[in-house]
Amino acid sequence: MKVIWVSPECPYPANTGGRIGIMKRLEYFSKDNEIYFFCVIDNDNEYKYSSILSKYCKKVHFYKRNKGTALFKLIKGPFVCVSRWITTMKDDINVCFEKETIDWVIVDFPQMLGNISKKIFDSNKLILNQHNVEYVTLHNLANSIDNPWRRALYYIEAKRLYQFEQKCYKNLNIKLFTFVSIEDKIFFERKWRRVNTLLVPVGAEIYKYEENRDNRNIISYFGKMSYPANAEAAIWFSNKVFPIIQKEIPESKFYIVGKDPYKELLELSENNSNIVVTGTVDNIEDYYKQTDLIVVPLRHGGGVKVKVLEALGHGKLVISTVKGIEGTTFRNQKELLTAESTEEFAHICINALRNISCYEEIRRCGYENIRKNFTWKAVVDKFEQELNNLKS
Repeated sequence: MKVIWVSPECPYPANTGGRIGIMKRLEYFSKDNEIYFFCVIDNDNEYKYSSILSKYCKKVHFYKRNKGTALFKLIKGPFVCVSRWITTMKDDINVCFEKETIDWVIVDFPQMLGNISKKIFDSNKLILNQHNVEYVTLHNLANSIDNPWRRALYYIEAKRLYQFEQKCYKNLNIKLFTFVSIEDKIFFERKWRRVNTLLVPVGAEIYKYEENRDNRNIISYFGKMSYPANAEAAIWFSNKVFPIIQKEIPESKFYIVGKDPYKELLELSENNSNIVVTGTVDNIEDYYKQTDLIVVPLRHGGGVKVKVLEALGHGKLVISTVKGIEGTTFRNQKELLTAESTEEFAHICINALRNISCYEEIRRCGYENIRKNFTWKAVVDKFEQELNNLKS
């Protein structure tokens, strides 16, 4: 198949959940298909990644996001959309669609639909990877923001995104909607009853399982730290949970690994030398290798958390809130551990650091679940098969 693939961000380096999802789909889908890739980038530094993406794509087109001019376009739609709507991108996608024998136009996230022409909408060749119900995710994000003005802006953005999505879907000319969680898929189907949907879950790479490693008393949390829900989780764990752990295990360390950390996060490491805020890292694998426990202390946000699958795929013991494993089938005391209160979270972490071998069965069970059910090859094969079925 020949496909146009449209993305709201450069998927390389694959250092956030969204980027990992897009990058892995490109990598595996490209094995038997031809991809014309169009994406928005945030800065000039990302142009250098074109050569890496060219390993998987027939052609790669980058377009720089201009947040400044987006302010003048707000009458057309929410900021998360209009800041990624680029006239030259829309024109180039249209030229590619007319020039090549394109089977499908695959769009990641509804925010990017403003770059799709009416001709493509009417072609019956449009696939939308919803990932989550995006306006719901944006609304949930607002709940995690303390600043009342910023929170109000997020609520307004969520409402405007909802209105934009309704406009795009009303003619039902999108051939297939894909979702990463069954909850979001069902939620969407209840509102739009005559649409084709497909569950395309998040996958994970499988890494070598490490037997009986020495305990280093390192706890880590991975994620994009400019994402409000991730930042809120890291701050909560640092301020509420980690002091209890550190009191019992003074040598313990908490690593916050992720790009673009908030100022409040950077201040955490300034006030406590046992808290390390890395920012962007060159090789995330080094941080997975050194850690003993991976925590997912999320209290807000939507969709399946790639960070959970990645952690289990690395053979790590995961301790999460219930919110952190929402949209998955993972079970407490089976593949991972869950905790809600400050004291419960701290107690489990302390016990795990002191007696890591007691959790070997849970750690291995989580790893085996990923190995059997969540490899990226299986996920992408399912997606590709559905596209072939729709084509025929």
